[in-house]
Amino acid sequence: MLVATINPPAKKIYQKTPFIQEEVFANKMIAKCTQLVIGGILGSPNNEIVFNVKFGEIKIEKNPDGTDKPPLFDVLMHARVAFTQSELSDWGTDDTVIYTKIADKLGFNVISTQVINSVFTF
Repeated sequence: MLVATINPPAKKIYQKTPFIQEEVFANKMIAKCTQLVIGGILGSPNNEIVFNVKFGEIKIEKNPDGTDKPPLFDVLMHARVAFTQSELSDWGTDDTVIYTKIADKLGFNVISTQVINSVFTF
C-alpha cells in the first residue's frame, strides 16, 4: 500500500459536548479508486473517476515474542474525491501522481511517499 505524508495535516473537529470540541490531526493519506469506467463519455457520470481517501497514522504493534506485527493504518477520517478522465490523463503507472492530485484538490502537499506491507481493507 502506498502511503503519503501530507502537510499541513488533515484536521477533523469532533463535538464532544455542546461546549467541548476535540481536534484530531492526521499526517498520512491513502487512497483507493472506487469508480473508473474505461472509455467514459465526456460530460457524463461515466467520465468521473472517484477515490476513497483515508487519513490516519501508521501503527506498529508488537507480538508476544517482541517482534513487530505488520503495520496497521489507523484511520481517523476520510474523504471522497472525484476527477474527470481528462484531469487524470497523465496518471500512467506512477501512483504518486494521483496522490499529488488528490492532495492538491484537498489543499494539502505531499511531502513523501512510502510503500508499506499492510493488511488493510477499504
